[in-house]
This record gives sequence, C-alpha cells and structure tokens, in this order.
Amino acid sequence: MFRFVQTEASRVLPAGAKAAMLMIDYQERGLFMIYDKIRNTLNHYYFDKLPTVVEDIRAAVFDTMDRYAEAHPEADSYTLKAQLYRVIADTMQPTILEDIPFAYETGCLLAYSDGWFNRGAVHANGWLYLRNEHLFRDRDPAVFDLHRTHTYSLLYTQCGPFVDMMHLGIPMKKLFTVGLRGVLADIDDAAARCTTQEERSFVSSARAGITALQTIAGKLADAADQERQPELAAMVRKLAWEPPCTMHEGLQMMAFIRKALGALEGMGFSSFGRPDVLLAPLYEQDIANGVSEESLLDLVSRFLLIWDCTLDRRQKLLIGNEYELENTLTLGGCDENGNAVYNGVTRLFITARDRLSAVYPKMMLRYSAQSPQAYLELISQSLVNGQNYSLFENDDVTIPALIKAGVEEKDARHYVVGGCWDALLPDYGNKFSGEYFCLFRPLEWMLHNRVGTFLENYLTPVNALEATTFEEFYSAFVGIIAEALKMKADLMIQGSQVWAQVNPTCALSALLQPSLPMRKDMTAGGIRYARESVYFTGFAEVVDSLYAIKRLCFDDKVCSLEEIIRQCREDWPDEALRQQAVALPSYGDGSEEMARFAGRFHDDLCALVRPLPTAYGGQFRAGYNMYTEIIWIGRDTGALPSGRHAGEPLSQGISPSRLQKECGLYDLLDGLRYIDFTQTAGNASMTVQLPAAKLDTEKMAALFRVFAQNGLQALQLNCINREDLLAAQKDPDHYGHIIVRICGFSIPFVLLTPEYQNEFITRNLSHL
Repeated sequence: MFRFVQTEASRVLPAGAKAAMLMIDYQERGLFMIYDKIRNTLNHYYFDKLPTVVEDIRAAVFDTMDRYAEAHPEADSYTLKAQLYRVIADTMQPTILEDIPFAYETGCLLAYSDGWFNRGAVHANGWLYLRNEHLFRDRDPAVFDLHRTHTYSLLYTQCGPFVDMMHLGIPMKKLFTVGLRGVLADIDDAAARCTTQEERSFVSSARAGITALQTIAGKLADAADQERQPELAAMVRKLAWEPPCTMHEGLQMMAFIRKALGALEGMGFSSFGRPDVLLAPLYEQDIANGVSEESLLDLVSRFLLIWDCTLDRRQKLLIGNEYELENTLTLGGCDENGNAVYNGVTRLFITARDRLSAVYPKMMLRYSAQSPQAYLELISQSLVNGQNYSLFENDDVTIPALIKAGVEEKDARHYVVGGCWDALLPDYGNKFSGEYFCLFRPLEWMLHNRVGTFLENYLTPVNALEATTFEEFYSAFVGIIAEALKMKADLMIQGSQVWAQVNPTCALSALLQPSLPMRKDMTAGGIRYARESVYFTGFAEVVDSLYAIKRLCFDDKVCSLEEIIRQCREDWPDEALRQQAVALPSYGDGSEEMARFAGRFHDDLCALVRPLPTAYGGQFRAGYNMYTEIIWIGRDTGALPSGRHAGEPLSQGISPSRLQKECGLYDLLDGLRYIDFTQTAGNASMTVQLPAAKLDTEKMAALFRVFAQNGLQALQLNCINREDLLAAQKDPDHYGHIIVRICGFSIPFVLLTPEYQNEFITRNLSHL
C-alpha cells in the first residue's frame, strides 16, 4: 500500500505492483502532492511553531488565573474552573492551516497532547489541577503514601493519583443530536432544579464551559474569515449552536471538540467515538444530494492527516511511549438495536487510512461471528499486506461482558474502544482507574519470603515454604492477591473523594447524558455507569509458574520448593532443571490439564475483582493487558519458576509466555477453552503473530469468525514475514511500508529501536 513515511535517513516508498499502480493513480489526480504538502504544513506547524505558542498561552493564562485567585480567595473549584474556561477561550490563538478544510487548532495543546495537562509539556488547562493537586495528599497523607508505596514497588501502576487523568472518551451524542444549543437548554433546566450551592456551582461552571466552547468556535470562524475561507467560517459559527447536517460538518465537529474540549479540561481524551454511527446519516444525505464518493474520501483523508501528523515520524521509539498519542476511533460492530454497522463511512475511513498509511487515529475495529463478509475482508486487507494498524474487538464477548457488569444492553452495544484497549461508554460516564496489577510481584515476594516488603506494603507476610501441599501454596498466593486488591480499592475510594475539589470537568460533564439531570459533575459521581478496572499483567508467566511448582515440587517431586526458590534467586543456574520446567505443559499449548488450570486461575481472579467496592457504586471490572512495560517492567522482574530468566520481556495481556514452543493457532485457541472472557468487562487483549505468506483476505476473514466463535475478546494481530523483518533491520530505507502492532499502538517497524525490533521478531508465531 502507498505510504507517506520518512525515516531519519530518507522517505520510504513501497514496493510492489499494487502500490505502484496506486501511486500512479494518486499522481494523476494530484493527490500525492497535495497530501504530501499537507504533511509538510502540519509538521512545520506542530513541531517548529506550536511549542512556543503553547508556552506563551500557558504563561499568560497562569498569570491571569493567579491574579484572579488572589483577588477571590473564597472561590471554590467550580468557580475557578469556570474562570479558567473563560481565560483559555479568550487567550487561545486560532490557526487555519492551508489545504485543511477544518478549523480546530487552538494553539493551546502540543501536537503530542491528548488534552492531559502535562502530556509533553505543561498546558494552560493545567492551572487548576496544579493549584489543587496537594489535596489528594492532604485529605489523608497515610492513604496517599501507602498508595505511592504500592506503585513504587510495582504491585500495581496508576495513571494519576487515585484517578485516571487520561483515557477518557468524548461524549458525542448530544453534539450530533441537539448541538451546543441543546446542551445550554439542558443547563437551563438543571439550573432551575438546583437545591444546593454545590449543584448551583457545578451548573454555573458547566455553562461557562459550554460558552467557552462557543467562544473558541467564534474565534476559529473569525480566523477562517481572515484566511478568506467564508464557507468554513460559516460552518464553524453554525456548529457553535446546531448539530452537524453534512459529512463535512460532522468531521468538523469531531475535529473541533477533540481540540477545544481538550484545551479546556486538562484531561486526556482518547476516542472520537464511532464515526460510522455518528456520520452515517450525514453520509447518506450527502450522497442523495449529489456529493461524490471521491470528494468525501478526500475529506476523510484530510481529516485523518491532521491526527496522523501529530506524530513526529522522524523520531525513533526510544523509551516506549513516544508513539502513543491516545487517539482512537471505533468502527464496525453493531448499533444499539443489534444491527451490523458496515456502511459507506466505514469504507471511507478504512480506505483513507490504508491509502495514507495513517497510524493515527488508531482504528479500533469491532467484529463478530455475524459480521458481513465484505466488512471482514475489508479489515483483513491491510493485515495481509503487512500493515498491522488495529485492535480487533469481539462484540460476541465484550457486549455480554458489559451487560454482566451492569450496563444496559442497548448501551453496551454502543461501546467504543479507548486509547489502548479499554471498553468505554463515553456518553454515560468515564472511568476512574485503569491500571495494571502485577501478578508476578506478590509471587516473587512470597517465594523469596520478603517479610519487609510485605510489611512495607501493609500486606500479611506469607512464606512459601510453609505450604505442605500445592493447594495450600495456591490458596496463600490467591489470598495475597485478594488482600492487595481490597486494599487498592479502599485506597482508591478514599483518595478519589477530593477529585471534584482538585479539578472538576464541568464542560465535559455537560456533554454526558446523566450529569446535568443529576446536577453533579462527573468527578463527583454524575455518571450512569460508575466503573473501575484492574488489568492483570503477567498472567501467562504466573500460570506457568504455579503449574511448574505444582508438578515439579508436589506432584512429580522432581525437586523441593526450596530448590525452586534457590533457582529463581540465582537465575536458574541448573539449566537441566530449567529445561524440565520449560518442557511442562504451558498456558496456551492446547493441553487439557493446563487449559483447565488456566481457566481455574482466571475464574478465581475474576471472582476477587467483582465484589470490590468502587467510589460511586457499580462493578469493578477485570481485564488483562500490558503495554511497552513488557520490556521495562520485565527488566525489573526476577526469574520465575516457569523457567523464565530474570529481565526477560513479559507476555502481553492474555497472550502465552515466550517460553511456550511455537504451536498451531488452533492449539492456542484450545488452550483458552476454559477461560470465559465474558467475565472481563475491562477487556482482555491477546497478541497473535501469524505467517503472512499463508493468508489472503478471504482466509483472514474466515479466521476472524473463528476468533469470534472461540470467545477471544481483544486481538492485536500481526501478519508477518520474519525474513522481511530481518532484512528491514539491515536495510531500513526499503522497508518503511511494514507497520507492526506493538502493544496498544502501531508503528513503522524501521522506527523501532533494535531492542524493540528484537522483542517483536522473537514473539511466538502461531502456525496455521
């Protein structure tokens, strides 16, 4: 497929007759030069000019707000946030960029930022949070310090103090149905029903936030007028009040709200929602009115270029998260009535992505066993061409999982997949947590009898050598997890109570369905589905380790538990014994005994999560995921009874361990037959490497139905040719067309560092 990629050495063009024909077609229509020009325009603005603008705006906003706060010492967080909205809207510096038919750039956020106030730099929207963040600790220093102790010891990780400051979805339903005029009407209705000062403060701040969005729209429209784009100016002024009526207006609304809301709230927004649901009626109306498919494809292409260019492809992946922009959209799946979503908008977005080789926005693709064949073949095309862009989410598992977690069926059908893999319902609420729980950490502490570490983390010390049977060992280990999870949930509840005092999100809340009727900000519980998640990491390593202890120490009595502990402490000096551990049945190998054992452990983990308390009711959700931390947390993880050496990369999500011998895909699926993923409403991702040479779109589409029928939940697929990857390491200038799915995001293979390239190449390949 044709791509516009630059490495540090030179621009990389693809090889192959199909790509060459496509390039000729683009050149004939002039699109190659136009899109290349747009990339250059955006790169210059985002990476050469914008950082200075962002800092100038931040400094001006901070100065103005400091003076306001000094003059109004009695102002609560809602009042201060309302003023912050106004000051940002008044200070922002709109920019209209050449050849881009959208007005969206406020100058308040770095290209890298998703709205989170300190992503890449401190932004103007971070003033209130930075002023009040001390409240998280002041409320109860002991709670704050214990939570930090847990995270520093890598018992679990946390995106923000007690609450997740990123990974939020943007509520789109009101914007596309009643527009900002309708939102203001809802605010008027809520204001008439307020009974407390807190309710009045929230509603007043919500009004200030929505009015600030309108102010930003007005300034963008003025800038469009100055650039002699009166049609664009008129469109933006209209959308400051009304919902979109054309495909162009719908895309403009999505671009505008992504940047404007991000500029105001100081929170990270990770999803545009579902374009092929939001835009489908507008697309049909445009087509009926004579708008050409080609012109709509061009609009979508220019829309995607905006977000793809927020990534500086001149840079290699160094520390692991530079290529994570938390910017997604969800396509496919079903609508709230259960009907398949596959339409002209679906085709436009996937076609535009493939012809541009746009890594962002990340397209999260929903599917099911009943998905239309044409849709499955369409989403398979890039895969078999060696461009692995997407996470694939199985509706047949995720929708029932959400329903089990208390979500109404029609709402569950409308889920989106967020920045990495989380199943979100952005119109009804946003999540309050979403961090890893490192299963291997308490196993290490238990095996090594680290009494001091247990006590430091306020956990009951457990010595593995006290177990006389495997069941005693297993129960003790699960007991540690249960104790740690309960403590974690309690800490989160206590710590999150001050979120509304730290940084309420009133403009965002006004766009949610339940917040205004409840007259509560999202941060104070103004949501329909209060949800928190815990993502277990190292599942494969721990399952295999537990099974190795069971077999080697208790069933077969090959060695003592004390000897296994010594081997782990000394990083397996006895290679013969290590090979015996590695040769045992392992998770995902298809064996009956291990499949049942893994299913038991999964059931036990999910049973621990379900009853955990949350800050605002609702059910805690289990999941299995891990990001680029597979490398750096892996470096900090010692040897394990499975035979894993210290420092080796960990498995991703629910994927098998790297120690597992490469086996057939159907053996892998058999190995999961006792794991019920409808218990993991937090989502469970599996990374699967497939041999590209054996697949075409028809075969890949058939595999998607197999995946759905076998109950897999989230798939990160790569169709690879290892010989090509090895060649790309030696000659990167000729292999820029290979896109690989690393873990939560995709990247040109040649932009990975040697460490990450080797990690990718050495993943297990599932034979067909």
